[in-house]
This record gives sequence, C-alpha cells and structure tokens, in this order.
Amino acid sequence: MVKITKTLIAMLAFSSLAILTNCNKQDTPLTDGYYSGSFNYQGQFIFDAILFNGDNFEEAASGGAQNQKFPCLTKGTYRIKNDIITFTPNNSPVCSSSDWLLKGEYSLIHEDNKITFQKRTGQDLQIYTLTQIID
Repeated sequence: MVKITKTLIAMLAFSSLAILTNCNKQDTPLTDGYYSGSFNYQGQFIFDAILFNGDNFEEAASGGAQNQKFPCLTKGTYRIKNDIITFTPNNSPVCSSSDWLLKGEYSLIHEDNKITFQKRTGQDLQIYTLTQIID
C-alpha cells in the first residue's frame, strides 16, 4: 500500500510539473476594431491607424493628415504573449527606412480601449499610441 501511494504521489508530481513547464501563456488578442493615433519616431509624431481583426492587422492611410506613414503601411498577422506583441507582415512596402515598418516584437501596454507598444531601434525608440475608435 505504501509503495502504491508513493508511486501515485510521484506520478502526480511529475504530471503537475510537466503541465506547468509546457504551459505557454497566450495572452488575449486585442479587441477587433479600428485603432487610431500616432507613431513617434526620432521626435516625429506621425498619424497611424491600424485595423485589428482576429489575429490579422492592417495599417491604414489617414486620408488627409499631412504627417503619415504612407506608403510604409504594413499588413499581416500578430500575436500577443507575456505583454509582447509580435507583428509579422505579409507585404513589403517600399520605404526610405525599414524602421518605419511595423514588424517584430514590441512591449505592449493595453488599458481599456487604448494600446501603446514600443521597441528600440538602435539609438531610437518607436512608440505607437493608439485608441480604439470603431468596433
């Protein structure tokens, strides 16, 4: 009886450890909708808007703002894990600097209908500050 109990405890401990080590935290995706705000890079505040739909994203032109990212607008997929948002574009717009492309990993702050994500590129910091304006 003691041997069976020890075996069961060992199996339970091993199973619990296996479950904990294989558990990858997949954060909740952003609420689908249109987010509008700014892209701040090298001291320039530039209009940016992104449509999130499922695990897809697509940057949109402003339709009139003087300072905007056009033609450096990307679209593709994204994922969120442990407060890191990763953008994987499936298009390659021609830009004067690839730093203007929304790609790679950014630290994410998500509060209500506002999102801020940023990453360092060399000596500079890219900061996106967006608010959901349409569901």
